[in-house]
Amino acid sequence: MNRLSLTHRPSAAAHAAAAGAATGLVTGGLVLGAQQLGGILGMPGAAVRYVLLTGALLALAGLPLTRRLVARCGGHPRGAARCALAACLLAVLAGAVPHVAVFCGAVLPAAPLGAAAFGLRTHGAWYPAALTGFAASGAAVWLLPDRPESALLLCAAAGVLVLAPVALSGAVQDPVAEPAPGFPGTASHAARLAHAAVGFAAGAGALATQDFLTFRFELLGAQQATYVAAAAAGAALLCLLFRLPADGVSAADARRGAATLLAGAGAALLALATAAGPGRLAVSFGALLGCAALAGRLLDRAFTGRRLDADAGWVLLGALAGIGALSGLRGALDAGDALVLCALPPLVGTVLLTRAAREPAPEAAVAEPLLRVHDLTVRRGGHTEIRRLRMVAAPGDVLVLRDERSGRRAVALLRALAGLDRPAAGRVRLHGQDVRRMNPRSRWLLGLSAAVDPVNATGVGVLPQIASDRTVREALRAAAERHGPARAVELEQSALAAFPALHERLDDPPAELEPAERCVLGLAQTLLARPRLLLLDLTAPTAAALADDPQLASLVRRIAGQGTVVLVATSGSAARLLGGRSIDLTERRPSRAGRSRRRPASTDAQRSGPAVVDGTASHERKPV
Repeated sequence: MNRLSLTHRPSAAAHAAAAGAATGLVTGGLVLGAQQLGGILGMPGAAVRYVLLTGALLALAGLPLTRRLVARCGGHPRGAARCALAACLLAVLAGAVPHVAVFCGAVLPAAPLGAAAFGLRTHGAWYPAALTGFAASGAAVWLLPDRPESALLLCAAAGVLVLAPVALSGAVQDPVAEPAPGFPGTASHAARLAHAAVGFAAGAGALATQDFLTFRFELLGAQQATYVAAAAAGAALLCLLFRLPADGVSAADARRGAATLLAGAGAALLALATAAGPGRLAVSFGALLGCAALAGRLLDRAFTGRRLDADAGWVLLGALAGIGALSGLRGALDAGDALVLCALPPLVGTVLLTRAAREPAPEAAVAEPLLRVHDLTVRRGGHTEIRRLRMVAAPGDVLVLRDERSGRRAVALLRALAGLDRPAAGRVRLHGQDVRRMNPRSRWLLGLSAAVDPVNATGVGVLPQIASDRTVREALRAAAERHGPARAVELEQSALAAFPALHERLDDPPAELEPAERCVLGLAQTLLARPRLLLLDLTAPTAAALADDPQLASLVRRIAGQGTVVLVATSGSAARLLGGRSIDLTERRPSRAGRSRRRPASTDAQRSGPAVVDGTASHERKPV
């Protein structure tokens, strides 16, 4: 029995449903129990609301910090689930210790951490799960009318239970499945305003519903939570009944559908303003929540390549704007009239989305480069090997690195791109995420696979996916871990077919292999990971046989044809076999006049641009 365990990967629907349920549970426990919590904490209910609004502002302002935390905690989606789990644990603390200082000290930092859950909207299941969680929190407040802190504790504990399997899972959904962003300016502008309009309608409607139930119909506490929970449950049912076509929906159709639903949200706000009783108010609020959730779901389809956490920021900004606008208008107008005016922004979003439906679809836009290197400077042993390198590469590019110092600069560049050596300056972004701020496993889960140490190609840190040092077979299966057990076995057989030299060493420890055999094993593991960015160092003497192997060149070209960016440091016949674009890393000092006038150019592998080292451009254009 191998001690290597290949855990089952939770699906994207499971990730989204868990994050949505936790979001609805904790948010509902705080919002619906705010009035009662004030009495327990010894502060007015309005003060509790101010604390919650402050937390929302912190979540909006702290989105950049939240992204860094997600990257450091394992990347998307596991890192986001871990941050959201920490927010749920803080909510548990706020419910377990009902004290003003503890409540504020737990809720305020929980808000930016919980914002990471909005970035897990990778599946339409997030929206009905969030509404269902919100309805369940209303049921908890109704069951425990005199113990709001216990209701909050129950909701937060339920959020911990649903998020824990995702946050603690060993194998997670491939985070690079989402397309890279690339939109025309008008479409991107429409996406931001449309998400803000959805948040505006939801924020204004939620505040108006609570105020109408309190002041117009004199319903407080558990009675109020009953109507709100019923509205959320009806909205969740509406989301479940609304099914997208099995073959998907085009971006233009999704935008038109979202525009229609935004108009429906505006109509629901008008119905809220004229509701004659709490029942009609609940129906109108349920329609508003359903329209907002379905509009958000279609917006995720209409603008597929956008960052989900960035869109969540616009939704949150819109919600805060809706709450502020309604609060300000009520000082000069009747509450109903103020709500009627708040129906205008969703209608403006409807017009913008209708116009955006005529724009080119995201698939037709220019794709964002998969790899982007900006002003990278690398120093090794006191020497500056790479200076201010700029480079971009699109899926399918094969880049051959060469210089006149036996691959020294090429190896330095590969190690910096792999995250093994920290560059002196500059940025390396893979799928828009900073490689330097991620741990080795997060980089591997993001799709970065590197064999950049041919002498010890199986060393931990070079190939972080190697979880076992017992046998070569276990090391191969560990490399294919994220693809699932069945796929791992299939990929293992493919690797053995491509590298028959490993057949006789399957039961041997990797440490007992010869240097050349360790190089072969490292290369096999690197390719098994099915990476999005593949870094290969074939400059060492132990890799000489591999560098001149036509079968390896054919394998690398086939992997590149599947959308992988390949960077190879090699020399000799391997450069001719691989083809692709050559990048000259030879250092050329510019003249004094040129040094003051010329600016670094950019290397764009997709547009065949020049590579830049030390502020100079190499204009080599022929494949080696």
